Amino acid sequence: MAEGQQVSSTDKRKVKTGSTTNGKKRERTGKDGAEQLRRAADKRVGRNSEKLADLLTVKALEGDLASTRVLVGLAGSKKPRAERAKKRRGPSLAERLVAEPEWREPPEEKVETGGGGVEAEG
Repeated sequence: MAEGQQVSSTDKRKVKTGSTTNGKKRERTGKDGAEQLRRAADKRVGRNSEKLADLLTVKALEGDLASTRVLVGLAGSKKPRAERAKKRRGPSLAERLVAEPEWREPPEEKVETGGGGVEAEG
């Protein structure tokens, strides 16, 4: 039989190259097909959002209940959140000032200037 000449499927497998890659290996993104499909659909919806909204409005005005529900659901959906300002770690400036001891003016001391009451000649 031909048992000695069998080649495993892993030996036959070759790395696919695209026609535009000039023989370079294609790297897999590691994402599953559903994720790639979701991203592609998201891009297209973003590009055509005005047209899609117009079509939904036209269908809703014609009496299509499903289009009306989708349109009302989109209009009432949650608006994007504004980004929060990053909270600083540790106490604020006001908290640090409050934590410091209160400043007290040092008592005035009588200090001699060393003149001794001698006037300059002149």
